[in-house]
Amino acid sequence: MIVWNEKVKKSQDVINAVINQLYKDNINTDGVAEIFNNGKEQGCVLKIFDKYNPNLDLCFWIFMPNNRSVHNQISVVIGKHINCDKLNMWDGAELDSYTFEDKIAREMHKKVRDFILDSIKENMNKTRDILSL
Repeated sequence: MIVWNEKVKKSQDVINAVINQLYKDNINTDGVAEIFNNGKEQGCVLKIFDKYNPNLDLCFWIFMPNNRSVHNQISVVIGKHINCDKLNMWDGAELDSYTFEDKIAREMHKKVRDFILDSIKENMNKTRDILSL
């Protein structure tokens, strides 16, 4: 039996929550969730594909940093598909990085989920000028 590492599991839980909320909100997106591990950091990357322009694809790397100050801490790195290397790691200078923490794990999870959802919706409205279907 394969047991997921806690870091990967928590990252995957956030991505599943994002995907479920997108379905509930009837927001149609194309994308894929994959695991990354470069030996230092490990977690999941959510790739949201733009239907018309691949240069507008979004990538969200979600992970629990190795050097976190509190146990309930998750980092999110946002970039474009061109920032994703062959190992699914982020690469490049034009990346945004955010850190979320909370004493209560469930609250931290919600903060990260809501942040990613807002980022996806904002990007969709910016690039397509349409509301959710």
